[in-house]
Amino acid sequence: MALMRRGSSLKFNKNAVDSPVLISAAVFVTCLLIVAGLAVADSLSKPVEGIRTAAEGDTVSVDYIGYYDNGMVFDTSLWSVASNNSIQKSFSFTLKSESEYQPLKFTIGSNTLLSGFERAVIGLAVGEEVTVIIPAAEAYGLIPDSQLVVYDLVQNIPMRQTMNLSEFESFYGEPAACGLCVTHPIYAWDVWVNHYDPDLDEVSIINLPSKGEKYWSYGEAYHEGWYVEVVSVGPETSPETITIKNLLGPESANNVCGVDADGKSFFISYVDRDVMHFKYAEERIGQNLTFKITLNKILS
Repeated sequence: MALMRRGSSLKFNKNAVDSPVLISAAVFVTCLLIVAGLAVADSLSKPVEGIRTAAEGDTVSVDYIGYYDNGMVFDTSLWSVASNNSIQKSFSFTLKSESEYQPLKFTIGSNTLLSGFERAVIGLAVGEEVTVIIPAAEAYGLIPDSQLVVYDLVQNIPMRQTMNLSEFESFYGEPAACGLCVTHPIYAWDVWVNHYDPDLDEVSIINLPSKGEKYWSYGEAYHEGWYVEVVSVGPETSPETITIKNLLGPESANNVCGVDADGKSFFISYVDRDVMHFKYAEERIGQNLTFKITLNKILS
């Protein structure tokens, strides 16, 4: 048998609803709830009484980890981070002795560190942690035009070239001789000396890459350089040229470094569909910095 809801014995009483006593009680309860809510919110927004927080002028001790936007660690005060090979480090990161990894001490507002780093500690209690992002312009500056070189991703290189003896020796690292086969210092393909005239101080070479092949360029190890693909090789082009494509993409920015033919190091700072930027400056120049900072002590 189905259960049926029992009718209520209470009846609607308009006079009861309008009763000032009931209205006053309802208002009183509502006010209590509002006051209680404000009290909780206020307690969450203010430091706990008696807990000291770092302020301007305080000398503090902190531990920190510094990252670039790509997640590479470029600096830290923690040996556990520095010595952990599973944590990716920046190209310029140098592992020091364990004893050199110590908490950083500084006075807030002294301007001995990046101002964004110092300000981030203000308001922290001992043991608290904060993460701050400092834009490149407020960190170590933007890349100067003088230290930036722009190249096309697709490039044409003469198949045949002529130079004097000193230029050949400077570029290829050995004296010229007719019939000599050397390795291209940038693209690592074979280069043949097909003519050498010491009286005229003239050396002629032929670049000998294979169409469709990929060659490791601008470095000797896989943490340096990248692949270039040979798109075409003369005589199908006029004049005879070699067309190569640098196999880089937007994700390569700040993740790839190289060494040019003069032995100068650089970093890839920007890549789009058409061009790549070589940055001949410190790795940290032109990069945003993220710091994870933990306040260890307020010293004074």
